[in-house]
Amino acid sequence: MNHKSLTTTIQKIFIILLLLVPYLSFSQQTDSTHLDQFIAKQVADYKIPGLAIGIIKNNKVIFKKGYGLTSTAKGFPVNTQTIFPISSCTKAFTAAALGILVDDGKINWDDKVIKYLPDFKLSDPWITKEVTITDILSHRSGLKTFDGDLLWYGTKNTRQDIARLIRYSPIRTNFRTDFAYQNIMYLVAGLVVESVTGKTWDEFLKERIFNPLKMTGTATNRDSITSESNFALPHIQNKPIKPLNMYNISPAGGVDSNIDDMLIWMQMLLAHGRIDDTTILADGTINTLTSVKTLFSINKDDGYGLGWYIKHTKNGKVINHNGGMPGYISSVVLLPDSSSGIVILTNKISQINDELVKAITGYMTRNNTFDWKEADKEMSGKNTVFDWDKKRKPQPKKSASIPNFSRYEGEYEDIAYGKAVIRREKGKPFLELLPTKELFSGFLHHIDADHCKIIFNDPFVPEGEVIFIRDTEKKITGFKLNIDSNDFLFDDLEFDKIP
Repeated sequence: MNHKSLTTTIQKIFIILLLLVPYLSFSQQTDSTHLDQFIAKQVADYKIPGLAIGIIKNNKVIFKKGYGLTSTAKGFPVNTQTIFPISSCTKAFTAAALGILVDDGKINWDDKVIKYLPDFKLSDPWITKEVTITDILSHRSGLKTFDGDLLWYGTKNTRQDIARLIRYSPIRTNFRTDFAYQNIMYLVAGLVVESVTGKTWDEFLKERIFNPLKMTGTATNRDSITSESNFALPHIQNKPIKPLNMYNISPAGGVDSNIDDMLIWMQMLLAHGRIDDTTILADGTINTLTSVKTLFSINKDDGYGLGWYIKHTKNGKVINHNGGMPGYISSVVLLPDSSSGIVILTNKISQINDELVKAITGYMTRNNTFDWKEADKEMSGKNTVFDWDKKRKPQPKKSASIPNFSRYEGEYEDIAYGKAVIRREKGKPFLELLPTKELFSGFLHHIDADHCKIIFNDPFVPEGEVIFIRDTEKKITGFKLNIDSNDFLFDDLEFDKIP
């Protein structure tokens, strides 16, 4: 081909490309529009007050947006800078903080916890001596799932108080074998960070993770939050409620963040610990954090790493974690084989997070042939209404009276949890658990001499029973609680009456 014909050919190709550019842009815009419309429809269908989402593909942010409002009562439009509690997605930050200390040569994963916290105790002396940093980060301490959560939920106990009181919880799972999800052990991990560095867990995260990654909207306390802040309020029954203060359990679930910052965090993890010229974690440490340490089943190579759930699918490895508190759900999913990820933050508990993740994962793997209508049909949780979003039935007034009530009145105490009081409120029998009296208090409704029904103020706790304990002379010596909660071990509490 001569020079003239080559020039003519190049010109033709250039003209064709120019003609194609608007088409390609339109195609990408249409694809993004379909995704946008799909998410917006789900937010409406699931009746979500506010949702923010970010999507990464090939370690590039391909979509991010906010939907709805921070509050259904005079809220602001949610955007990618709206602050949400990420709850248990915090655990990955705490595990990363320990990873940084490993990289610094200050600790080892197999170091015993008592090396750094000599006063730390579990109820089993042998486990106390043997439990390691890896053990407490991978939920294999021997404690039961959610054991000790009543020590922090709504209480004024400090982090140190909670770590000290966990020694009263019995060992009920197989140490270093059984998976049992544990918030208190992540609190202990945060205290290890403080012991090693001489800085609070909060200061260390800010200095070594938040600041280097320029995560300016991320924090471990809410000192700067005001009514005018771009902060998503939690919702129950589609009404905003007061968010629970998480500071005393912060290393397990107290980070607040936004989509913009979480995308940076995820990009760093997908890039093996680096972002731009900043290294947060060594590549080998990333591998350690995201490798299974506790198996869920001997038949499948799925389990928990350090701050992450890990499973293997036909499309590759999936690393994820959810977080939840009253009125909030957060979800972080990493797909390292394709350097992709999804983060979703909402201010109402529903099934939308998990179902959106499933739909969007399918969209990213076959976006040219993805059937949005079919995906909409598979969003199956739209009509699910959880108990706390249902209005409670009013209790019959006559059931509030208890014969010989003076025999029940008085102070009671559980050795770990603290005190409770049975007294009259507005002339009616009333129970309040003092460490959490704003949430765990309510009127007693007579069933028989040894049983009363209790409905606590906290809508997340189902109604249950107070069961009174008597001595051989039929004198009341204490009480236990029979409340079938998925989140709290009320059965473990035993209140003795204080003479």
